[in-house]
Amino acid sequence: MTETISITVNGEKFIATVPPRTQLAEVLRDHLHLTGTHLGCEQGVCGACTVMMDGHPVRSCITFAGNCDGTTVQTIESSDDDLGQMLTEAFSRHHALQCGFCTPGMLATSRDILTRFPNPDEELVRHELSGNICRCTGYQGIVAAIMDVGSQINVPAQARTEDFRQSAFTPFEPDDSSGATSAPAAVGSVTQDKDWTVITRSLELNHPVGEVWDLFSDVSRVASCVPGASVSDVTENAFSGTVEVSFGPIKARFGGRGTYANNPQARKGHLSGSGADKNGQSNVRGELHYGIMEKAENTSNVDVEFRFSIQGALAQFNRPELVTGFADFLLQRFVANCNSVLSGGVTRPEHKIGAFSLAFAVIKAWFKRGKP
Repeated sequence: MTETISITVNGEKFIATVPPRTQLAEVLRDHLHLTGTHLGCEQGVCGACTVMMDGHPVRSCITFAGNCDGTTVQTIESSDDDLGQMLTEAFSRHHALQCGFCTPGMLATSRDILTRFPNPDEELVRHELSGNICRCTGYQGIVAAIMDVGSQINVPAQARTEDFRQSAFTPFEPDDSSGATSAPAAVGSVTQDKDWTVITRSLELNHPVGEVWDLFSDVSRVASCVPGASVSDVTENAFSGTVEVSFGPIKARFGGRGTYANNPQARKGHLSGSGADKNGQSNVRGELHYGIMEKAENTSNVDVEFRFSIQGALAQFNRPELVTGFADFLLQRFVANCNSVLSGGVTRPEHKIGAFSLAFAVIKAWFKRGKP
């Protein structure tokens, strides 16, 4: 089964017959031989494949070609673009590239920035570039090049996005239909220790310390409180487990084994383990230390230190700046589920971790197992 599409690329109209699941990047590179569009992660994360479609940047690696029928696409090969030419010269002038792999996507995003924002400052440029990854330059030359061009042009006001500093995102309240009570905000930090991301959190459970310890001592029971997690083959000091992740085009199922030890008298425990996703593209290592103490008559405090390291396709989610926002979201869900289970209720029937909770899919995978 195929479909015929018509796309105008860099001012020329092309017709291609492709299978339905063909991506725009494949059409550009394999059918039109425009290999300036680079494929990096092929998951819409790194930004290397970014091109302009109908005046807006798109990730060509996750954009179905069938959805591009009748559109106008502009790639790095376009010569009829004064702003693009200015940026190309500025990138060279400011040494804004080394290996050059990310550069086509960087230029597309840079063009979009200067189309929407007149003469942007450094804070705004860095914010807008956050979706494009460069592993060579440190971004300083890229930022300088964009600001250089921005200072030279007077961009006409065409559907500009408001400055992010003046129109901040309004947080939403998650819909919890499970009956699980809301959890107080966790206190702690997220830091980097060489290749380890280290998370410390102090959280409350609204139940007596003995009941909380009994929950944490039952690996299978506490695992049910962790979104996307499950354990099996629990022995006296070892376990195996899995966690499912759904993040746009990224589908992963991590599985692994670990060991644990508990001190009932001190109500402390620790575990360590490692695992890999079923496709062998990512590996994870984790260590967890936790302690439970009585805060009030019917309230317990849980102190947690979790260390993890990811290698492979998902390695970018080691970064503390990504993890910090995810930690509170998933810990809140975990605490709410624990309180519900301790009250005789059930947890939310969720079996995958999505979008912003991807990094903590891994964390929760180990965190859940780490609640033996």
